[in-house]
Amino acid sequence: MLYELQTLTRFKSLMTMTKVRKNLIPYNKYYIDSAKFLIDDAVFDKVSIPNNFTLLDTDTGEVLDTFKKSSLLVEYKSHKIYIGRVVKILPKAVYNKILIYFPAKIRGNDYFYGIDKGTIIEVLEHLRTIGYLQFTDTNKVYKEIYVKDLDIKMDMQLSYKDKDKIKEYNDYLKNCFNGYSNCFYSYDNKINGLGIGTYKRETATISKPFLKFYDKSYEMKTKNYNLLISLNPELQFEIETNFIYRYEFTLKDKKFFDKFVLSSRLEELHEVSNDRWREIGRILLDKNFQVIVKKQRDTSKLKPIDTLLAMKFLKDIDKGISLREIQTEYISAASNKKQKYRMKLLFEKIHYTTMLEVEKLQPNIDKYDNFMKFHRLFGFID
Repeated sequence: MLYELQTLTRFKSLMTMTKVRKNLIPYNKYYIDSAKFLIDDAVFDKVSIPNNFTLLDTDTGEVLDTFKKSSLLVEYKSHKIYIGRVVKILPKAVYNKILIYFPAKIRGNDYFYGIDKGTIIEVLEHLRTIGYLQFTDTNKVYKEIYVKDLDIKMDMQLSYKDKDKIKEYNDYLKNCFNGYSNCFYSYDNKINGLGIGTYKRETATISKPFLKFYDKSYEMKTKNYNLLISLNPELQFEIETNFIYRYEFTLKDKKFFDKFVLSSRLEELHEVSNDRWREIGRILLDKNFQVIVKKQRDTSKLKPIDTLLAMKFLKDIDKGISLREIQTEYISAASNKKQKYRMKLLFEKIHYTTMLEVEKLQPNIDKYDNFMKFHRLFGFID
């Protein structure tokens, strides 16, 4: 009740403002939202982090899972910076590194622009000021920062009337998911708001990548309420009056960076273009979802056999069978290349018909157009 009253009072205050002249949030742009920043301790003149904040890097995810609990917590601008030592033992060498973690939230009003070079330098300077790190050249340290668990985000500007369409689209993506059903997360509740996710950050692989879509506006008004009310009124107003939907994906380790021909050096990642991030985001979507929505010329006259296949298709989906498995079943019934092509077309026809009009098994152009809108918005197609 207290939150609702605070929200109502604040919202009434915001509504008295004149119309926002321009967006303060950079929509459809990709930025670094968070990462584990690794720096070789030899880069520093002196490191004054107690030895009990030392972790062993085994490349199994253990460090990343336990880092927050085992690291030194530094308060900064009402947020938290985590810092600790990491020791990696190899057959012929031992590496000692400093690991720093913090999210883009420390940027305040510039939060939606992610972690840039200036943010990193600001954090390094703070850690030097309070005595944990000693160095003479901040830029030199910046050039030696490498990352793990890199979270890239992109915000989309929608209206609240789009929520039902997003829910419908999320149901479609659930049926398109290539993995086991328990690796796909869908939610729409007061705790988390609206969103979907795949796999887990800690155990993600290139073939099973962690990504999520979620209602950023709702998250700001609940989990990040203190941050929201600290922002300037114009930015608060923009968050309140838009349904901001965020796409976020994680490049976990060196295997991910090698796959996408990226350096894990932060300085070089800051130079990656928005088009390249968008391309990577699309590849990860394709890994998780087999999106096949082809507009059929005429599905109003289904043959009896097609109707039976459509009913079987729905039953298979209800059982949790993925689209890839269903498509494989169709194609495996063919004995040559020509037949396989025909069976692929049949699968697409049945898929389109059943997914776009479950009850009547007839084309629904409005729903198709809605799917196409979000395919483009989310990055599946141009």
